[in-house]
Amino acid sequence: MRKPIAVSELLAQGKAKLERLKSGADAAERTLCAVQQYLPGESAAHVWGASLDADGVLTVVTDTGGWATRIRYAVPELMPAVAGKLSAAVVRVVVRVRPRPG
Repeated sequence: MRKPIAVSELLAQGKAKLERLKSGADAAERTLCAVQQYLPGESAAHVWGASLDADGVLTVVTDTGGWATRIRYAVPELMPAVAGKLSAAVVRVVVRVRPRPG
């Protein structure tokens, strides 16, 4: 039989997990704002997600293939600008196409 765990301990564990999720969501929002800031006009409106992982891979999510192509052309200017804004290394950019949720 397992030893009972105090409710306060369970809440503390849950809070830590929630804090990690919130921290990750905040980082993704900062990354998205940085990407949208440095993309040319209309392209920014078609980017709805972005994240930067620990290896320096910037993933940009756009709603259609046509906009993904335009964003890929902007990558040479985008990488150093986003890296500077986030104070993090960006070594590669991956552009994914996914319809907007909802």
